[in-house]
Amino acid sequence: METKKVLTRENIPTNEISGMTEKTFRGIKLKYPEVYYLDHNVDEETGKINRSVKVKHYTKNQIERNIKALKSAYLIAKGAADPSEIIDFRNKYKISASIFSIILGFSKNTISNIENEGMTSLSTGRLIKVCLDNKEIVCKYIQLCDAIEQSKKEELSKRLMEETI
Repeated sequence: METKKVLTRENIPTNEISGMTEKTFRGIKLKYPEVYYLDHNVDEETGKINRSVKVKHYTKNQIERNIKALKSAYLIAKGAADPSEIIDFRNKYKISASIFSIILGFSKNTISNIENEGMTSLSTGRLIKVCLDNKEIVCKYIQLCDAIEQSKKEELSKRLMEETI
């Protein structure tokens, strides 16, 4: 992953920093990745810069990414699937994101979007989690899916059920 640069108050490029943070949100203690950069502390009342102390600062883009990460952590804590779980499941059973979206009844790119940008809603996340935890449900959805040819349905179902036998 490419390191992003941010300009400090002195117009010097600095690296974006990523670390785990812990916050309580809606009564739930959550750990999630946060991005920021370090720059000198500024006294909000006087505007004076304290060059001996560096504190976290955020760009607009970093704030947006941090809010998405917090929302995703909250939804996962409430029972939604973690995007990495979806990726692992699809890779394990060799199912493309577009086919998995169609199987679950979503639009073609929904799973890709979730994997790249995080969960969009608690109900969607919980449905996906139930499916990841119970391959029989996924097999049932495969059989009910009109958008997949019968030979592809059989191949997918076989791959999913091989381990349980």
